[in-house]
Amino acid sequence: MSKNKPDTRYQIPDTKFLGQSLIEVVIAMAVIVGLAVALVTTTLVVQKASRTAKNNTQATKLVQQNIEQVRVYRDRKGYASIPDGGSCYTLSSGDPDPLSWFFSASFDCSGSGQQITLGKTNFDRKIKIETDASTKKVTVTVSWTDSGGTQSVSNQTILSSGL
Repeated sequence: MSKNKPDTRYQIPDTKFLGQSLIEVVIAMAVIVGLAVALVTTTLVVQKASRTAKNNTQATKLVQQNIEQVRVYRDRKGYASIPDGGSCYTLSSGDPDPLSWFFSASFDCSGSGQQITLGKTNFDRKIKIETDASTKKVTVTVSWTDSGGTQSVSNQTILSSGL
């Protein structure tokens, strides 16, 4: 050993900084856990919003499709062939030929209508027809159930005889 430098091998370390590393590790772990929880929560919220938007878009397309089918039905079979109001209906339009389509009134407006499954979601589509003096108001409603409860999309059109 050098005579100018003291021998520090046997000195007691400075104790005022001994616990600082442990506190830093605990704080770092708390920050990491907090960020992980925030990231997972944000991911779940975004997934739910994405599913809701997807279902809403699909339901809107089903409503628009059914309104167009009713218009085609009127154009091919005539205005008088559309049932008078007072009940809810489904339009059986499985055949590509609109002349073979028909309305079914087998349920009331509070019951279920035509069941359509897209992906993993079950949609319920129904048509309500209200008759006025010279017009028929056709309202198509599509509803489905997701984690937020029962959701629905509705649209309407007014048909006339064209006379």
